[in-house]
Amino acid sequence: MKKWVWVVATIVVALLIGGYAYSNHHATAKEYQAAMANGRTAIKGKHYTQAESYFQNALKRKLNDPTAQTYLTQTQRFVSAENSMEARKFTSAEEHYQTVKDTKKGSKVLVSRATSQYKLVKGVVANVKQFKTILSKAQGENKALNYGQSNTTLDELFNNDKFRQTYYKDLYDQALALRKANNAGQTSSVTAAASSTSSSSDTSSSSASLTPAEQSAAKNYKGSNEYTVTQSQKELNGKTITDAQIASARQTINAAGGQSDAMSDQDVRVAMQTASKKKLSLTKYTQQYLK
Repeated sequence: MKKWVWVVATIVVALLIGGYAYSNHHATAKEYQAAMANGRTAIKGKHYTQAESYFQNALKRKLNDPTAQTYLTQTQRFVSAENSMEARKFTSAEEHYQTVKDTKKGSKVLVSRATSQYKLVKGVVANVKQFKTILSKAQGENKALNYGQSNTTLDELFNNDKFRQTYYKDLYDQALALRKANNAGQTSSVTAAASSTSSSSDTSSSSASLTPAEQSAAKNYKGSNEYTVTQSQKELNGKTITDAQIASARQTINAAGGQSDAMSDQDVRVAMQTASKKKLSLTKYTQQYLK
């Protein structure tokens, strides 16, 4: 009789242990499935940090699970790609996006997004190369003191809508600084020309004190002063720029944030002429080029 009691007791204990193990395994499996489902939902909502946490939790419920590990690694690489893109480290971003889109048995949502971003970054890399080439050309022209030509080259960049996108901010800032340097160089050249013209006038005024022989030599001189301001340089649309127009232009330049007091009359004329050529108002020209 006692033997039967022990047998029954043993069977009961075994059933209890087995039932507990089965119940615990079933609960763990449900928690794993829930974590994976929540992770996928987080990815769809672009909540990547949450997704990583869910996949890590799934790995705790099911150690070394290849599916959870694949999703986790794929998500982490996609986040790295996004961070590289934001930091304008395009080569790194391109590599990460390619890895994500080539992932097998992972998130199809991430594959789709990475494929789209991969195409984008490839285009950005190509544009960076093109923009750098143009900027380098403009920088060379600046060094050669060809300020006007350098600005013309820069217009190729500024007239390209893509160049204003955040991906190219570093290049845009460099181009903007170069344009300001070109404008300063042009203003300096014009000021030097005006100063030379003034000196030439003083020389003419003093010619009355020259001897007849000296006056004859000066009259017979066939050279030319390269800094002399010609009549065409004093005109706008074929008409001579008057003193009243110069005074009005100075007020406009000051109102737009420029410093007309530091400009000669010829500087003001050049600003008016250049603004007209660029089809800009003097106010907008000042804000873009003379501040």
